[in-house]
Amino acid sequence: MLKKIIVIVLLLALLCFSFSLVFKTKSNLPVVIEESETAAVEEQNLPDTLFAFSAADLNENCVSDEAMFCAVETAVKCTLNPEFAPCAKANLPKFIFMSDSSLDRPTEMSYKIIDKKSLSNDTVEIYTESNCNGGWLGLCQGTIIYVLAPKPENQWYVKEIYAIE
Repeated sequence: MLKKIIVIVLLLALLCFSFSLVFKTKSNLPVVIEESETAAVEEQNLPDTLFAFSAADLNENCVSDEAMFCAVETAVKCTLNPEFAPCAKANLPKFIFMSDSSLDRPTEMSYKIIDKKSLSNDTVEIYTESNCNGGWLGLCQGTIIYVLAPKPENQWYVKEIYAIE
């Protein structure tokens, strides 16, 4: 009889200990923010503007005050005219400055920013829907992604450009 009582007491103690571990584990879990929640917050910062540029009348000032969007705008302007004055000091992918008649460089380009994603390596992807009057390596028609990297003093530069079909 005494053995049965000891076994029951030990089983109850083990059960209570298990429950305490379960509740302790649940309270220590990190808070996970849904990706859709962060995307909604970032999406609010996107301009709802169709940006349109022509190589014949480029302006040195950016349309947007936001440093990330200004970096994209500079890349577009330098795509249209690599001899444009701000392009000399811009940190852009080298292929933008290539000169070859087979490149079919556009003279007009428009884009709308449709998404912005922050990546784990401190870079940001800016997704655009773009149109142009040239081929330009397939980097001015459709969904174009500008990968931005930070520079000192809250500035950004275009590290890479690619397209998705």
